[in-house]
Amino acid sequence: MRAFLTKSNCLCANFAIFMGKSRGASFKPSLKSRWGAFGKRTEAQSSSASMSSIAGRLSASELYASETRAMASEFEYSDFEGWMCTGGDDRSLILETGANKYHIRPQPIDKSAIFRGSCTGNPPTLNGYEAAKELFEAKLKGLDGGDLDTALRDVFEEQRSRLAKYLNLPAGAEVILCPSGSDAEYLPIAIAKALQPDKDIVNGVTQLNEIGAGSEPASTGKFFSKYAPFLGDHGLEHLEGFERVGGVVVSARDKDGNINNASEEMAHFS
Repeated sequence: MRAFLTKSNCLCANFAIFMGKSRGASFKPSLKSRWGAFGKRTEAQSSSASMSSIAGRLSASELYASETRAMASEFEYSDFEGWMCTGGDDRSLILETGANKYHIRPQPIDKSAIFRGSCTGNPPTLNGYEAAKELFEAKLKGLDGGDLDTALRDVFEEQRSRLAKYLNLPAGAEVILCPSGSDAEYLPIAIAKALQPDKDIVNGVTQLNEIGAGSEPASTGKFFSKYAPFLGDHGLEHLEGFERVGGVVVSARDKDGNINNASEEMAHFS
């Protein structure tokens, strides 16, 4: 099995392409703790009992996005802008400042502004904002429950199909969409655990400190953020099912700024 990982900054999306059929896995969302240090609690969210009641009324996609959308609505962002904040970790949440932790709002920057973006913090351009809004209004606006779940699945399937077509992938290749590069670190170890569930897994990561800070914990099956959809402010260390995963990390540079020979270091590791 071969795997290819890449990132697309323009869509703030990450995707992995795997040769062969994927293995499904059951996942049961758990509502443990909610807003915590990330935002205010509302009366409806003040107890686990009320949250369980809310969970029972929401579809999977609504449950996945409900907390993030509620935090955005505190600052009167539109429903579309609230949806733009969903699906990620604590970097996407609207905090008490009315922006995320990088001081970015889910609204387009002025055309005259100097644009300095990265995959970590990427303010929406007007073109990107309008394209996303057009898709939202055409495919998702006004939907709820199972209809929303189905529409989102169709949108993601269309995106995967388009990427596969543009990359001219062979038959049998699959595209997996991820919210960030740190999330993509889970994919190789998930495949390894699926193939060898009873063995210890050791993973190697290079170029630390010049890649996302979440890569190191994610590469060994740990949470890289204190917040996750479905779980909220969770306080957990390992993702369920990712126990017995260790790793070796090679920094991009030494303390004096000299480039480390990652190939040599990984040769020793392997």
